Amino acid sequence: MSAAARSPRLRRRPSRTVPASIVAVLLLAIGVLAVVAAVGRLVDGRWASQVSAPASAVAGVTWGSAAVLAAAAVVAVLGLVLLVAALKPGGHKAAALQVEGAGVVADREYVVSTRAVARLAVARADDVDGVDQVSASASGRRVHVDVTTSSQQRDVVRSQVLGAVSEGLTGLGLSPRPRVTVAVRTREV
Repeated sequence: MSAAARSPRLRRRPSRTVPASIVAVLLLAIGVLAVVAAVGRLVDGRWASQVSAPASAVAGVTWGSAAVLAAAAVVAVLGLVLLVAALKPGGHKAAALQVEGAGVVADREYVVSTRAVARLAVARADDVDGVDQVSASASGRRVHVDVTTSSQQRDVVRSQVLGAVSEGLTGLGLSPRPRVTVAVRTREV
């Protein structure tokens, strides 16, 4: 199969809709306020008090004042944060699988969602004796499992959960294999 005929990669990164939406809403609000003020000026022949009072307050401020420098620093940091958020790719929402065997097409990419990896970790940890409640979160490189137990042998429960989850993820064939961490809390009975 040629490279042009291949399907798009399945391990996509999330879109940056949140920073883009925030900027779009802010620019829309500023634009609406400017239009309302301009229409008010055209109708009445003077600026509204909501526009003229802040404008006269700002007119008396010099470029070197502390308020202008602080506002410039805040805007610069906010702009830098939004720029980094827009340019830096987010984490993968799927983990790659190394699949070998009969019926497997060699030039295909196989993935499983990170949500499915977390659910597998929960299912494997829930089978361990002494586990009362369990939750998990997963990313492309790590799986974190939170366990609540009524047992006083926290270290034993932790090692058993770590072994069960690690074994389940090894059997899944994730590439690269994520690092598993387990936190155990004891609940009073």
